Order: sequence, then C-alpha cells, then structure tokens
Amino acid sequence: MTTEQLRKLEVAKRRALWALAELKPGDPAAVKVLVELDEIDQALGGLVTRRELSSQELMAAITTQYHNGICLVVDDSIPEPGRQRFWAASVGATRLAAGAYFLDFEKFVMAWQRELEHLKAHRSSRQDRCSK
Repeated sequence: MTTEQLRKLEVAKRRALWALAELKPGDPAAVKVLVELDEIDQALGGLVTRRELSSQELMAAITTQYHNGICLVVDDSIPEPGRQRFWAASVGATRLAAGAYFLDFEKFVMAWQRELEHLKAHRSSRQDRCSK
C-alpha cells in the first residue's frame, strides 16, 4: 500500500461522503455518488488488506500524549486507513506540530460512524429500488 494512493482515495471518499450528506436515501441524485463510492471502496480494498476497525477499536488503538496540558493524538498511532481518513476530514483544522487534538479525533470518529450509517441507508435504498 502506498500512502499517496491511500491519501488520494480517502480525499475522494471524503468529498463523495460530503456530497452524499446533502441527499436523502432514495434520492435519484445519490446514484452517481454511490457509484463513485463503490469504485473508491473497490480501489481501497486493493490497498488495505486488513479488516476495518470499529469506532471503539480505532479509539482504543491510538496513543495520546499531553502537551502543555492538552491531550493530543500521536499521528503515527492512528492505524491506516484511519490516519489518511482523519487527515482528509481535518484539512484546515487547527492542530499542533506534536499531533492533532484528541477531541477533534474523537469528534471525527463519531462523525465517521454517522456517515457510514447514512451511506448504508443510501445503499439499502438503492438495492430496494433495483429489486422492484
């Protein structure tokens, strides 16, 4: 797996998920975004060989450190593809050179879970429409 390929795919996935967030499951406009996400997921499947971590597993996997009393996440402790996913979602966010704010990472993980649930609802809706 190359980090650059993974980064590009996670940025593309992030943009597609943001586009999908504006649409309700079953909206015909979601079909194009869902096809794009399917292609991205297929490409990611070729790069990421291990099982996707749950939100709880991802939170348990990270290492934190304190810097001037602020809890930070050690970047290298975030397992891939979570690290690239977090960075893609955090572009422009304030962070320290020593690491990202733990609270920002925690919010990202919770938002990621909601996005996956929203994506699942879209995919289920698409399957329901295709089966009729």
